[in-house]
Formats: sequence, structure tokens, C-alpha cells
Amino acid sequence: MRKSLVLTVVVLVLLAAYLWFKPQDTDTELQADREFQPDYIAEHVTLRIYDKDGYIANHVRASKLEHFEQLGFTQFNLPRYTLFNAEHQPAWEISSLHAVWFPEDKIILEQEVVLQNLLPGELVERIDTASLQLLLPEKKIQTHETVAIKGLGFNVKGIGLEARLSDKHLLLNRHLETIYHNEH
Repeated sequence: MRKSLVLTVVVLVLLAAYLWFKPQDTDTELQADREFQPDYIAEHVTLRIYDKDGYIANHVRASKLEHFEQLGFTQFNLPRYTLFNAEHQPAWEISSLHAVWFPEDKIILEQEVVLQNLLPGELVERIDTASLQLLLPEKKIQTHETVAIKGLGFNVKGIGLEARLSDKHLLLNRHLETIYHNEH
């Protein structure tokens, strides 16, 4: 009887020690799940970014924003970015279905990306593509996707684009087609 009591106590002590020191898998799973949960969500967002002189440099609107602190990015639904020129006038509006903004001011826009020139009489009026990288504050854009450029009296199709919107420099990586319109 005494042996069975000692054996039972030893088994209970070992079981308690095992449970005490057992790694907590559920904490790790919960932490991993928390990484994929946004730290905060905002709807119908408007964000204004000002330059060092106090002028508005960029304006962002989105139907929904989700910020992921541990992953280091912010996700937008239906974003519209308005970029301003050196004269502090709205120059370009860039829209898409989805976008991700990384801390180093790199924005990746995806699905139905449209760049609309807001200044009248400019050579390039509109650019359409599937995805695009926007680098702020330099206002550089780049894509490796197919692009369609609509301008005053012409349409251009190509693959890949690099542009500096601030100084109107545009480089088409591969030209596919140009159509000129004779409008009299």
C-alpha cells in the first residue's frame, strides 16, 4: 500500500511538472493570429500630408484603412491619392481597388489602377495599368505591367513604365502600339 501511494505521488508530481513546463502552443498561435489582425481599422478616411513649408503635398482618401503595426504596413480599399505640383496645385489623382502603404513611403496599388492628370492642356491625360508602385515624396511611379496611355490626340500601349510625375519625365519600357487621332 505504501509503494502504491509513493508511486501515485511521484506520477502526480511528474504530471504537474510536465504541465507546468510544457510549451504553450496556444500562445504562439494566438500571437501569429494577432499579427494578421489589424491594430486598427478606419472607414471613410481622409489623410492630408503637408510639405516643410506647410503646403499640402499629398491627399489620400479611402473607403477603408487597416493598419498592421507588427507587419509594418497599412492597407487601403478604394484609395484615391491626389499629388500636388510645385505650384501647390492638384496635378495627378491615382486610384485603384486596393493599395498597401509601407513605412518608407512606398505605395503599391493593385487592380484597376488609373492615373488621371488634373491639369488642363497636358500632353498625357490618363494612364491605366493593373498594378503600380508609387514612391513618395519623389512622386515616382513604376510598373512592369501592360499600360495604356491616353493623351491629346494619341493612345499608346506598352509594357512597363517609369515616370517622375514632378518633372513630367516618362519612360515606356516596351512600346506595343500608338494610335494618333486627327481631330479637326
